[in-house]
Amino acid sequence: MNDDQRIGSDAQAYGRAVSGAGALTELLRGLLLPDDKSDGKKFEDHRRFTAVVLVILAVFLPLLWGWDYVTDPVGALDTIGLRLLFLLLIPVALGFWSGKARRRFLEIAMPLTLLASEVVFVEILNHLDSGMVYGLAGFMYSMFISVLVGRCLSLASNIAYMLAAAALPQLVAAVGLAPGFSQAHYAILIWPAAVLAVLSQAVFAVEYQKRYRLEQQLKLLSDTDPLSGVGNRRYFKRVFEQETTRAQRLAQPLSLLVLDIDNFKRVNDAYGHPVGDLVIRRFADLCHKGLRDIDVVARVGGEEFAILLIGTALGPALEVAERIRVRVEASTILASDTAVSFAVSIGVAQLQADENGVDLFGRADAALYAAKRSGRNRVMSSAATVI
Repeated sequence: MNDDQRIGSDAQAYGRAVSGAGALTELLRGLLLPDDKSDGKKFEDHRRFTAVVLVILAVFLPLLWGWDYVTDPVGALDTIGLRLLFLLLIPVALGFWSGKARRRFLEIAMPLTLLASEVVFVEILNHLDSGMVYGLAGFMYSMFISVLVGRCLSLASNIAYMLAAAALPQLVAAVGLAPGFSQAHYAILIWPAAVLAVLSQAVFAVEYQKRYRLEQQLKLLSDTDPLSGVGNRRYFKRVFEQETTRAQRLAQPLSLLVLDIDNFKRVNDAYGHPVGDLVIRRFADLCHKGLRDIDVVARVGGEEFAILLIGTALGPALEVAERIRVRVEASTILASDTAVSFAVSIGVAQLQADENGVDLFGRADAALYAAKRSGRNRVMSSAATVI
């Protein structure tokens, strides 16, 4: 279920979450247990930045062969091929830039590639005279790089990668693959830097979560009708176009209900607009009741609503419409000790194989007005042949 399909309830839930301690709780949960949508948005926001950093590394690290030559001109002849291995970062960068590779694959491939690059650097130092002495500070690049390329990863993934990057040279040395490696000097140099890198990533993650949640709140507010709490006309238009296109492409049923509260002007004239507002809110609640999470409810006019039933054919859609009509007919609003009743007329149509959303809405709207002309408080459907 996405935000568009839960627009009303999500807006209310978010309003409660961002107040007081709820905001802190939500922030911490977003950092430690981010949902897939938040992770995906973070990845998309930063993947091209990660691609640029990887390309810079793919060019810069081979050019550091000049440092190899200055350190040990003879040994540097053996490191040319190892330096060129860093060019393998370019395909990973292209995967991030194009967005065609799967996100989960890139989230695993990028850290593993960088860890492999660190092993290559250890091997380069093995080929240089006193390489471990002169190259010890080079491991600091791993901490600096992790802060840059990890912007697209979750905080948990970043911490895991940074700890692995800091520990990897010590593990390589422990199994005898890095002669002359100074464990003590390395630990004093790297682990404070690793802690600083983790703190930096935590700050970035907090700021991103705050921005992400603010964006979500603004999106919900911009798509929500403030009176009824359901989607507004702008929101419905966007989702309606998406779902009609999807239904046509997949040849799946899609039905639309257009609903209008009967004699709503009389309610306003007789009891005042505050009571009319209560009727609107009660009607929105009654529309929501019994619907699935994937169904869409929106207020598209003063007292006019629309319900989009995903994957639903005309017959079941008529049953849903009739349940709503009966529920509304049995409902009352208390105004100055007077029970105010109201009713609804509903037009129903199912998407045809050769029509667009405008045609579908037009047929449902025509069915609604047919219900009005037939006496109101009833459900009528379009007579068109449906898929």
